[in-house]
Amino acid sequence: MGKSSNAVRAQDTKDVVPSYIKSGSNRGSEAVTTEDITIPRIEIMQALSPCLDEKKPEFIDGGKQGHLYNSVTREDYGDMVVVCPVLFRSQFLVWRDRKKGGGFRGAYDTAEEAKEAVAGTEDPENWSIIPTAQNLVLVVHEDGTTEEAMISMARTKMKVSRQWNALVRINGNDRFSRLYNVFSVDDANSQGQDYKNLGIANAGFPVESVYLQAESLYKQVSSGIREMKMDSSDVGGGEETPNTEF
Repeated sequence: MGKSSNAVRAQDTKDVVPSYIKSGSNRGSEAVTTEDITIPRIEIMQALSPCLDEKKPEFIDGGKQGHLYNSVTREDYGDMVVVCPVLFRSQFLVWRDRKKGGGFRGAYDTAEEAKEAVAGTEDPENWSIIPTAQNLVLVVHEDGTTEEAMISMARTKMKVSRQWNALVRINGNDRFSRLYNVFSVDDANSQGQDYKNLGIANAGFPVESVYLQAESLYKQVSSGIREMKMDSSDVGGGEETPNTEF
């Protein structure tokens, strides 16, 4: 039996930093560059999502169908988040059939590059090329803090992406000059199967600090200083549940 009274417990990331922790120190991560970091995805918890299965390591305690979550921190955002969009990009994502083991081959800017990637695999017949709208955003929390994330929109989410782009154009100015609510809505596929999709609505203007942060991130990515490397953990075939295959 473990000695619980002497157990070393990790501080929750949302707690106040203990006085013995050196604030601003980066020791141990000196060699980490932007090439070594992926951007978390914001995903929807579907009925068959691993994060709702207590037997799976991806399980998120308290999660519910329709909730949004962070693929890296596993934070449950509830049924809505506020984001400041930074950059939109169309890409072709290559996914392996989940029934064949799943896997993510990469994100490519052209269909030709994606086809070459599939041709280079040992089992090209098990890989799919999925046109995907990639939305780099800042998640804006109630306390004013932010975090980078990717909202990856494929298949039926593509229509939501087009609506979002239309809304951005109507609003005018920089893409990052407005905030938007991102939430889950009920939808159904062509077979009449119910699932959760994304909804987008205006949420006002960002405060200056958020706007400047988004502007800085935009400049870094658009200039090539940083890459939009999306986290691909616990996703196979581009979606989390079979009932979103159309």
